[in-house]
Amino acid sequence: MKKVILYIFILLLSTNFRIFAQQEESIDTILEKSMKAAEIYSEVVKEYDAEIYMRMYVETLKKNFFYRYTHLIPNFVLHTRDGSEGLFEVISDLKFNYPNNYTADIKQISCTFNQKNLEEMLPSSLVHLNVYNEMSSNERFFMPLREESKKYYRYQLKRTFIQDGVTFYTISFTPIYKSPKLLEGTFVLEKDTWRVMQFVCEGVDLASEFSIELYMGNTASTEMLPVNAVIHQKFSYLGNIVTNRCLVNINYRLIQLNEKRKKKQNLNISNFYKVRLDSVPLTNCAIYWAKERKIPLQAKEQDVIDEYQLKQELKNESELAKDTLNNKNNAVEWAKTMVRNSRYKYKNTSISYSGALNPFLLGYSSFDGLTYRQKVGVNYELKRQSSVEMNAFVGYMFKRKELFTNFTTKWNYNPTHLGNLSLSIGNGNKTYSSKYLEEVQDSLKNSGLNLEEMDFEYYNDYYFRLHNTVEVTNGFTVGTGIDFHIRKAANNKLDDIEISQSISKLNNDADEVTRIYDKQKIFAPSITLTWTPEQYYRFERRQKIYVRSPYPTIKLSYSKGIRGVMGSTSGYNRVELDLSQNIQLNLMKSLHYHVGMGFFSNQKSEYFTDFAFFSKRNFPDTWEDGIGGVFNLLDRRFYNASDTYVQNHLMYESPFLILNLVPAISKGVVTERLYLSHLYNPYIRSYTELGYGIGNSFFNAAVFGSFHKLKFHEIGFKVSLNIF
Repeated sequence: MKKVILYIFILLLSTNFRIFAQQEESIDTILEKSMKAAEIYSEVVKEYDAEIYMRMYVETLKKNFFYRYTHLIPNFVLHTRDGSEGLFEVISDLKFNYPNNYTADIKQISCTFNQKNLEEMLPSSLVHLNVYNEMSSNERFFMPLREESKKYYRYQLKRTFIQDGVTFYTISFTPIYKSPKLLEGTFVLEKDTWRVMQFVCEGVDLASEFSIELYMGNTASTEMLPVNAVIHQKFSYLGNIVTNRCLVNINYRLIQLNEKRKKKQNLNISNFYKVRLDSVPLTNCAIYWAKERKIPLQAKEQDVIDEYQLKQELKNESELAKDTLNNKNNAVEWAKTMVRNSRYKYKNTSISYSGALNPFLLGYSSFDGLTYRQKVGVNYELKRQSSVEMNAFVGYMFKRKELFTNFTTKWNYNPTHLGNLSLSIGNGNKTYSSKYLEEVQDSLKNSGLNLEEMDFEYYNDYYFRLHNTVEVTNGFTVGTGIDFHIRKAANNKLDDIEISQSISKLNNDADEVTRIYDKQKIFAPSITLTWTPEQYYRFERRQKIYVRSPYPTIKLSYSKGIRGVMGSTSGYNRVELDLSQNIQLNLMKSLHYHVGMGFFSNQKSEYFTDFAFFSKRNFPDTWEDGIGGVFNLLDRRFYNASDTYVQNHLMYESPFLILNLVPAISKGVVTERLYLSHLYNPYIRSYTELGYGIGNSFFNAAVFGSFHKLKFHEIGFKVSLNIF
């Protein structure tokens, strides 16, 4: 009897081991099959038309003195101004076109609180996650159901269950690293079809946490699409805590699937989500929403609506101090326009203004000091989506006490082929003429990067530019233009009467002396050829926008200074070649490079060594991060120190370099960057900058060290804010 019991025990134990082993092996098999299916399912829906009901419940859990200023940060968090609870409901018509084009027309809206740009605050990108894609449509997250992103997650089979004769698997996924680009959660798979039945995840951002629950449909047409969603968002900032809970129901009216056909390369990758809110009635009628509401109200939500309706009744009964309140509200609105970006639209005209006291237009670097800029834009839409744009820019550098201005008018006459004609006037960097080159070059050879003891005659630069650009074929554009510069001595020596009289006595040609020391003019036609093979693009209405390419962008620019035209005193040829590319190494890592060279030739008189692709950038304007692609510590005087140059810039970008070792710090960092920049000309020989930076959607910061040849020169840092 004991032997029989022992045999049974061994048999059960071995059976459990086999089951356990099969379960351990099955997770790999399940993932392999589901990821192969995801490649197909990600492209199965061609287009659909649906009605979407969305309800958002807003609650402030904690607030302090800074809470009252939350509304000054545009599109940051849905909240009530007084810190109470709030609720809004929206009914929209949603249209989708493959691959990621969403257009939602809001039809009805009900709201218990005032919120500017409400349509921009809806969590649309979270609602419309395609769980089968490699990334979310806005490239914010890496989804866990694809082979390419598998290496960033750990998976575990949590549960196997059978329902109505069908087997389901619940699988959890956790990120290997803590990063805002990675999610954590579970998904439920249906055996054999390997489709997702339920997808639950959570993630973090700089000042927020969120969770998403997506429930797929059960009919043949909706089994690949979400029909219900629950989204929770928690915003923690400056000691304040605000939560948003969003309930979503999607009713599909028309679904069209993609036909099975051989893929053809399509460079048009138009990809956007647009919410339109034009003349939508604010409907707070209880009878209407009781009929149209797809998800019943919870008790707390009903209390919020009842309280709001009571306040509205009291407000309608009392109109005391109406003028005083209006004046107060006008003052508040005026104050808001002073500290944040504002946009106004009237018929076909739209106006944007950066705000006179906007703190996020500040920039700082240890080399250039504090900078501040202002922008005003006016856009007038013409027929066939052509337009006329007028943009004014003013920037001030406090350390150098210099003011930079630019006013550009651009006629976008052919938006589908990037055809535009622009006229610009403004002022550029102060510089010195070629007559100082020999002195500068001797100093570089003998003293290195030290020009402090040299006395330059700097010229202010005032320019007038007329340029035309048009696309000949996809990826290839031709730009032609005329640049006219007036160079005027910054510290005019002829302002000193005694010096002026002495020069006149010693030199019979007073006009020539005046020309040398006072003012010079340069007339220079130019042509620029730009080519990017296999250029991917997208359209916003009829406006074509270049996106990316697996090949580099090549620019060739030629400019010729012509003497005698409009008083021009300089004659020369200037040639520049520029090569740049963003190489996506994998889903999370990329390498940017920018290589360029240029030279002057056939110089027939005094000229200014100003290059188009190698010049001092005073305000963030490159590589989208505001820091990379330029020299950050190079003295502005060295940009004009030679009539030839060769520059190289590299930027390696990854979310996981150093800070992933310190989770508390890495929470708000989306990416880390390594920088390498190098400059060669016959006199500097070798100048190098090395840097490390971090960034997210709100700011970018980096620290740099520079070297002349093999000798350390200096260290500095730079901060760029880009919340607006």
